[in-house]
Order: sequence, then C-alpha cells, then structure tokens
Amino acid sequence: MNVNSAHHTFYAPPPPPSKPSNVEEPKSTMQPASTQVQISDNAKHAQEKWQSIASQYDVRNISDAETGAMSRELFDSGFINTTQMMILMAPSSMDGSQLKKHNLLNDMKHTFKLSNALGGHTQASKNAHASAINILERLDETKHNG
Repeated sequence: MNVNSAHHTFYAPPPPPSKPSNVEEPKSTMQPASTQVQISDNAKHAQEKWQSIASQYDVRNISDAETGAMSRELFDSGFINTTQMMILMAPSSMDGSQLKKHNLLNDMKHTFKLSNALGGHTQASKNAHASAINILERLDETKHNG
C-alpha cells in the first residue's frame, strides 16, 4: 500500500480524567496530541471514482441504458460484484424503451418488498438484492451530500 500521497492531520481530544471529579487536575500548557493519517493513492483514486460515478448518474431519475453504463462502471471500478451488476442491470420494464427515465432506487425497493412478502427470495438472493439497493442508496447520498 502506498501511503505517501496525502497527509491529513486530525487532533484528538484530551483523554477523559481518570481521577474522581473532586480532585483538581493540574493545568497543562501542552498542545493536544495529533495523529497523521496518510491515504494511499489507490484509496484516493477509488474515492474520486466513486464521487465521479455518483455525480454522473441520478439513481432517482435514470434510464435503463444509463443504469447499464453505471453498473458497468461500478463493476469495472471494483465497487460491485457480478451478481450486483446483474441485479442493477435488469430491465425496469418490458416495453423495450431503454431511454425512459425512472426512479431506480424506489423501484428496486418496492420490487424487493413485494417479492420478499411473496417469499420470492432465498437468503442469498435477499442479501444480493439488499446490497444492490444499499449501493444505490450510497450513490444517492454521495450525489446529494457529497
């Protein structure tokens, strides 16, 4: 792991007193301890790639064609596995229009809830669908909150 790319300094608060509250602590003139955290180039690149994908696609207003491209980018970047990619790339309807926009996140949540209620998932299938929905939620949160 390359840890020489970026330096961030975080200041830790002083540790809580270990003496009873009725004992007066001597005043210190020392500065709080600092810890340096270094982020690898790979981690920084992954974070930038995630941010780029999140800003490029709106999971609440996306076409099937865009969903396919987004899924492929997520897979190629190592953010999702093959199963998650296939779940995300499933067509939203059978009318053949890959350009019609829809709310993928809400559609997937609704479909998951219905199929779950009907017993349509094995435990592995539940986990795979829930993780795909979680990916969409995280992309949505990143897009809107940075």
